[in-house]
Amino acid sequence: MGLGMKKYFICILFTIIGIILVGFGLFSSKSLKETGTYSKVTKEADSAVEEVVEEVKEEPVVENTEVNDVVVSNNEVVSEVSETKVEEVYQNTNTTISGNYIKIGDVLYNNLMQDDGSNFYLNHNINGAYDGIGVPYVDFRNDFTDRKTIIYSHSSMRGNGPFQALQQYDGNKWFYDNNKYITISYNGNTYNYLIFSVYISVADSEESPGLEYFHRMDYTDSDWNETINNYKNNSMYDTGVNVDGNDKIVILQTCSMNPNYYQKSYRYNLLVMGKLV
Repeated sequence: MGLGMKKYFICILFTIIGIILVGFGLFSSKSLKETGTYSKVTKEADSAVEEVVEEVKEEPVVENTEVNDVVVSNNEVVSEVSETKVEEVYQNTNTTISGNYIKIGDVLYNNLMQDDGSNFYLNHNINGAYDGIGVPYVDFRNDFTDRKTIIYSHSSMRGNGPFQALQQYDGNKWFYDNNKYITISYNGNTYNYLIFSVYISVADSEESPGLEYFHRMDYTDSDWNETINNYKNNSMYDTGVNVDGNDKIVILQTCSMNPNYYQKSYRYNLLVMGKLV
């Protein structure tokens, strides 16, 4: 037999073997399905995938909702007061509660509460619900008959704090000249104050009196004369307003937003002081 004929028979042989192998593979696949071996391996995987798909289909889609003053969005809690909540605080007057308000220059805040000693309204609204920006509140020791009354509230880097208007007085004599008065309505009485000092207090610093200096209430006549003169003389600019020991004053206290004063190791407070007129 010649070489050419041998190659011919070899090609035929490999072709036959290939056909046999393909047929055996198809038969084996069918046998696996019929005997259950296929279902044990492949069907279990398919079932697991189907279960996951069904769970995803059944998972509820969480819309943006407000829950306890935080925003829930796409199943993620964002620890931040919503803009809607901020607007509610500004627009919702407390006339049905006390009728109190505070006006700083031309800016009117329809909410003014009384503290109970716990700083509750530092982070609660007029309805008692938690709110990070709070509402202005009068020191629990005061009733506007004292020599000094203190009112506290927030300012914010976002610009939505109730006492945000006070930041305009920081180093801005022009703003002061056009917004010299504070008007307060409290329990049916109205008090008008002429601003005489704008002061930055640095807490925990030897360079400036701490807040305990401004929060003090028990004065002798001599102590009070000295204190009120210091308030006046240490104003960041001269207001031209005279004060003495016979004056009753109000101090509006908020956090300073002045970047020139900000340091992580200190806490700065802006104090705007007015005398009763």
